[in-house]
Amino acid sequence: MLSRRLPRISIRIGTLGFGLLSVAVFGLALFLAIADIGFIRIWDEVAGVGFGLLGIILVHAGQLIFCALAWSMLFAVPVNSQRPNLTTLLQMRWMRESIDSLLPVAQIGGEIAAARLLTPRRLSLPITGSSIIADVTVETLTQAIFTLIGLALLYILADPGDIAHWAVLGFFIAVAFAALAIFAQRWGGVRLFERLLLAIAERMGWNRLEGIGGLDSALSQIYRLRGRLVLAGLYHLGAWSLGAGEVMIAAWALGYHPGIGPSYVIESLAQAIRSAAFFVPGALGVQEGGFVLIAAIFGIPADAAISISLTKRVRELALGMPGLAFWQLHEFRRARSSKATKMDRGAL
Repeated sequence: MLSRRLPRISIRIGTLGFGLLSVAVFGLALFLAIADIGFIRIWDEVAGVGFGLLGIILVHAGQLIFCALAWSMLFAVPVNSQRPNLTTLLQMRWMRESIDSLLPVAQIGGEIAAARLLTPRRLSLPITGSSIIADVTVETLTQAIFTLIGLALLYILADPGDIAHWAVLGFFIAVAFAALAIFAQRWGGVRLFERLLLAIAERMGWNRLEGIGGLDSALSQIYRLRGRLVLAGLYHLGAWSLGAGEVMIAAWALGYHPGIGPSYVIESLAQAIRSAAFFVPGALGVQEGGFVLIAAIFGIPADAAISISLTKRVRELALGMPGLAFWQLHEFRRARSSKATKMDRGAL
């Protein structure tokens, strides 16, 4: 028994250790950068955003709505089933993002939680799981397009310099991930994904995911809906593009006026650099470094760029903490409902 457990334990320890090392290295770099500028100065600038933070939260709420609309396009439900309404999907999307952003779990932890919470709503796990897989794939593809548009604007509006190499790297990583996901789904990789879902669910202390078989056929049905896939892609591209509004509002609150084009470039390429550093939990330090490098092209100094990035992290906390509470509330209700069902069965 012990020999069978050692490989799994060693893999977990190795993954956790690498993540902690990455956070330590990039976190230290961020700490030194802020120390060089001055902690009080950065604090004053982030606090100086003031009511601009409310505008940033509203912009991100718009992004969540676009993402929920995209997800709603990707349900291939049977005739006797009902597609989840937009309000439900918006809540699930909020919860997905909160878990993935704030908890030290795999980046699909939120997706697994959403699949579990949607299954009691007259939908089978293969239907909900396949919709999420397709949604993540489309979102990754549209991020590559988002990055490509940002690169084109960068060459039009300014001299890209060395930053273009990092942005191109992020673009190709996004394309590679999307291509890998598509090929894996075409060649039976979904079965491996099923095992991954079960392993992560076990690690997070959830009950075993039952009835997950059938993801392959459900996913194939979704990929036949070409028109819906295009609409989902447009919605996701709109969500990515709205992120430029967060940058523009934060910059304006700090006294800088980059405009729509430069804000689009800063957001798209910073997200590309963040994707290139997928191995760093939360992209701590990497996101800030990306903002500093790209914003400098448009005359925004390092202290303001770091403040813009930290303001986005404050927004993550402002929306993410209630999202985690919402998730726990749903888990509690689900557990209580399951317990009541078992008691009724026992009484019978």
